[in-house]
Amino acid sequence: MTLPTMGPIALSPSSSAANTVIHTKMSEKAEIIPVDLPCRDYLKALLGKGLRTDAIKFLAAWLPPRESIWFGCLGVWQVYRLLGQPGARELLDKITEYIKQPTGEKLAALGDQKEIRKDRSTMGMLAQAVVYSGDNISPYPKKPLKPKPSLVGITVANALISAATKWPGKDRNACLDQYIGMGLDIAEGKHLWAPNPAQNYPGLREETKPLSMFEKPRNIWDK
Repeated sequence: MTLPTMGPIALSPSSSAANTVIHTKMSEKAEIIPVDLPCRDYLKALLGKGLRTDAIKFLAAWLPPRESIWFGCLGVWQVYRLLGQPGARELLDKITEYIKQPTGEKLAALGDQKEIRKDRSTMGMLAQAVVYSGDNISPYPKKPLKPKPSLVGITVANALISAATKWPGKDRNACLDQYIGMGLDIAEGKHLWAPNPAQNYPGLREETKPLSMFEKPRNIWDK
């Protein structure tokens, strides 16, 4: 596998949502929203119709791979820290170390790539997103295989939605709302893996303050 550079990527909230929607699978209800809207307006329309899972899919696809995977880490942890899921924190720590500085050694620490791609669990999908962030996922040196650019966002969104089904609270929408607020925060350079992130993509959230339904998320390092 060729490791990703995790370098800066140009994004604009005013660009057409079609450029993002093409990299994910929206619901039938979302398909009635014009994809030629600016990204900020498209996301606002999704939220206005209460299409929370579609909003999460859109955010995971819109964010660059590094931020998208981090979005998955923070979101999944919000649920799994409450469930006390064995091994979850350990795997999230390994993914975090890889996000900070992608190396072959840190990638290998996640486990066998073939087994990871077979894993359909929440944590397995999150690890898959890391594997799909590279330029070559082929185990054969002379037969390179470049993953589709959509796979990172799709698997991150699937991991988040899967984790939300395990939300211990009565209101699952509260969990989804927290994810959405977290994704918008990450786009604005908050809650990231480093104190001074090199990338920052504000503008998806039009309001100067978070919407009332967005709770301030707890950081992954919180107990």
